[in-house]
Amino acid sequence: MDAYIEHGNSAEGELPRLGRCMDRMHSLAAAQIFSHMAGSMRSGDISFSQINVLFWLYGHGPQRIADLAQATRLSHCAMSRLVSRLESDGLASKQENAANRRERLIGLTPGGLDFLRDLQRNTAAAYENVFTGVPPELRGELLAVLERLLPLLPRPEYLVGALNRR
Repeated sequence: MDAYIEHGNSAEGELPRLGRCMDRMHSLAAAQIFSHMAGSMRSGDISFSQINVLFWLYGHGPQRIADLAQATRLSHCAMSRLVSRLESDGLASKQENAANRRERLIGLTPGGLDFLRDLQRNTAAAYENVFTGVPPELRGELLAVLERLLPLLPRPEYLVGALNRR
């Protein structure tokens, strides 16, 4: 078997073994996921920081530049430039804050949402490729376990607000 995951270490707990197994599956899918993302980044379309901001906006809704800067650990100046780039690329837009007309809120555009959906489709396709060679009965067993498990897992922070807006 692959030396990446050490089997048979009875002294090791269940959670570390599970973590290593999940890491191995993710490493197989990550090559395709990151290759797709790198293609966008290399072409100058988008940076990792921009993707991070898009996911933050997806999960939390429209935000002030100062709040985005704090959430993503960028300077206000860097965030302002990043938002301008997202705006010019049609991925985000500025809108007036109804609660404080002096403030502008940054939100996703339909183009930004489409970009994130494309990333999601690519991620799902990468995992489909990982499981292609697995026998159908074993895939069915895994799917049944995952469908029972997913509702028990914590939600990613970036999805907390998004689930209520669908």
